[in-house]
Amino acid sequence: MKVTGWKTIGHFPKDERVILVVGPHTSNWDFMVAMSAVLSWDINIHWLGKHSIFKKGFRRILKSLGGIPVNRANPEDLINEIHAITTKYQGFIIGMAPEGTRKKVERLKTGFLRIAMQTNSKIMVAGIDFSNKTIQLGDFFTPSGDMEKDLESIKNYFSNFSGKRPELS
Repeated sequence: MKVTGWKTIGHFPKDERVILVVGPHTSNWDFMVAMSAVLSWDINIHWLGKHSIFKKGFRRILKSLGGIPVNRANPEDLINEIHAITTKYQGFIIGMAPEGTRKKVERLKTGFLRIAMQTNSKIMVAGIDFSNKTIQLGDFFTPSGDMEKDLESIKNYFSNFSGKRPELS
């Protein structure tokens, strides 16, 4: 991270269950920045990624880096993986991009809200800003109970950051 000029602003809580909601997700470069950050942070972090990146030859490496494959056609596998994490660790961080794609979306996915509720976890927001090479770890987000309002609030938070391809934010 230092070599490329990226920095992290903020800090992670210790020994808590945290769902880290990160955005905007606009490019394959997001993955490279995120993996560099994960390797530079001294924390136990897991992250959700599209199942298709967990190809033969890379699967073991990505899983050892905390990767959890998401196959929307088989959500049971994801539920089982998350259950295993909650059973194994008292405190954990699971990172995910609620857009669910690198394309521009009108509505975020709701999985982070469901996972936070099912695992009794706090939700923390984070923004990736390519314009100034920062990852901003934000505050905890408390769901209001109105899912549409909550999704809009998270999306508005991400609007403060410039993705690699801002037109897709």
